[in-house]
Amino acid sequence: MNQLALQHQSFEEIYQAHTTFFKRIIAQYFPSSEQQDVLQEFAIHFYFLFEKKYPADAALFDSKAWLRTVLSHFCVSMLRKKNAQKNAVWVQTTTQAILIASTDQIERETLLIELLHASLGCVNKQEALVLKMKYMYQKSSRDIERILGIQYADVQINRIKAKIRKKLNRTDLTWL
Repeated sequence: MNQLALQHQSFEEIYQAHTTFFKRIIAQYFPSSEQQDVLQEFAIHFYFLFEKKYPADAALFDSKAWLRTVLSHFCVSMLRKKNAQKNAVWVQTTTQAILIASTDQIERETLLIELLHASLGCVNKQEALVLKMKYMYQKSSRDIERILGIQYADVQINRIKAKIRKKLNRTDLTWL
């Protein structure tokens, strides 16, 4: 086995061993509707942390105190980001935009939201993670391939998009 495969296997073992521990801590900070998303976000953060620290400080990943501290800081950071988006200026701007928006714009936005929810139901978690890393985190295809241990990320992304188009039975999905 090559070094990258061994490192990925080590990460999987550590992550799986502590998943219930992570879920308990996340439950202290977030409601149940958000916990799975936060856990997924933390998994990506934890992988980058693992890449950086594991070769030199492998003992850290056996320490529940250190893992609790890392996850607690991550949760606090997520809460700060979430609360920063809810400031008064943002709320007033959003409210004003909704009042000014025409009926056509509201219908279009409603349609886009419905299409987005429908498209999310067409992919599994692995595919959603690939799309999230590409479009939300702006990761390069090479980084996605390395982190997730997959090959030809660009091809997979195009196949996922085609799968969504096919399952939704629509060809006018220019937003996708």
